[in-house]
Amino acid sequence: MRRELNLEALDEWYTIHFEELVGKHAGKAIAVVDGEIVAVADTEREADCLAREKHPDAVPFVLAIPTEEELVCLL
Repeated sequence: MRRELNLEALDEWYTIHFEELVGKHAGKAIAVVDGEIVAVADTEREADCLAREKHPDAVPFVLAIPTEEELVCLL
């Protein structure tokens, strides 16, 4: 049975960890399962595949982490 995503909890997790994620994984894609980063890759697709291999019963939260330069452009 697949576990579903709790989007509210994931949004809170992302907000809390945002600076750390940009510092460690800028320009990469990550996959998160149960509040833990389970995969880091060059693309979202690759991160998703790696996460699903490790946690086949979970739906990973996959996102691209912006670089600091991209963040400056957004401002």
